Amino acid sequence: MKVKVGLETVVADLPETIMKAEDYSHLKPFIPEMIRETFRGPNEIRRFKNDDAAEILGERVARKALDRAGLSTSDIDYIICTNCGGRFTIPMIGCYIHRKLGFPEETPVLNMANACASFVDGCENAWNLVLAGKYKRILLIQVSAWETIGGLGRVDLTDVFSIVLGDGAGAAIVSSQNLKCEFLSYYNRTWGETYEKCAVGPMPAVHPELEQAKDQPALGNYLFSTPEFFQWWQQVGPRFGIDGINGALMRANLTLDDLDMVLFHQPADMLYDMWIDGAAKAGLSKDKWKHTWDKYGNTANAVIPINLAEFWENGELKKGSIMAWITIGAGAHAPTMIARWLV
Repeated sequence: MKVKVGLETVVADLPETIMKAEDYSHLKPFIPEMIRETFRGPNEIRRFKNDDAAEILGERVARKALDRAGLSTSDIDYIICTNCGGRFTIPMIGCYIHRKLGFPEETPVLNMANACASFVDGCENAWNLVLAGKYKRILLIQVSAWETIGGLGRVDLTDVFSIVLGDGAGAAIVSSQNLKCEFLSYYNRTWGETYEKCAVGPMPAVHPELEQAKDQPALGNYLFSTPEFFQWWQQVGPRFGIDGINGALMRANLTLDDLDMVLFHQPADMLYDMWIDGAAKAGLSKDKWKHTWDKYGNTANAVIPINLAEFWENGELKKGSIMAWITIGAGAHAPTMIARWLV
């Protein structure tokens, strides 16, 4: 008998501070000419300006996941964690959460550095570990915190692309028990040619003359995307979504007609619009793509669990629904997972 593995629970935690689009109006003159007609930031994002923001959000969302599932730390036997942004380059925050929640030292932590792709990749890794019988319950923690001191990366507040990046956290528990959804397949692709084109690395502020430069390190590990990245995306973007979804559906012995909903990474609307338009030409209705762009923007690795938790809470996830989760991380590693919602 085939063992079903999936999510026992999924939760989100968002900072209270809301930044509106008008708070970034000073950056609009710096929108590059080549994307000026298509670039539009979200209506609002959440931000948590605190050097310990990643640790605080990670601890809160981990506790929330255990509480929602009615479990304790002794019920978890493996932890997979990713933070985009944070105090330290090494270690990431999984070890901090392990200590704060009081996990036994025999419970290992894997800090995964696949950036925005990390939740879907974390689900794939956890799925295989549970199927192999090595672990029973695995806690996944995803945190996006972009205004810390920035050892693991931060936004450059003088860069126009800081408009799109929001803070938030999501967590889930992968197991074969009390499932809310079931994993059906996983498919991935990687485009190594983008290695230098979209990354986090040490550099000065883009516009040091702006007042906002005073609120950040003069030299920081800033997230950046080059003009060459956007040129590459013009070529890949229209087929990115549909090819990833079809690849994952094929492995699940399903077709586009079986798909009810697409949850996806929200890098920027001008980027994901290409996915949606390209998929529509292949027969996938635009109505099936669900997002929270105008509420939360790009919360990096936390987008999928945040949206799952929100759509579960508001009743958009229907029993039996087939979903695709499609993401892309820096370095253009792009996993897609197919899952069935069970409750």
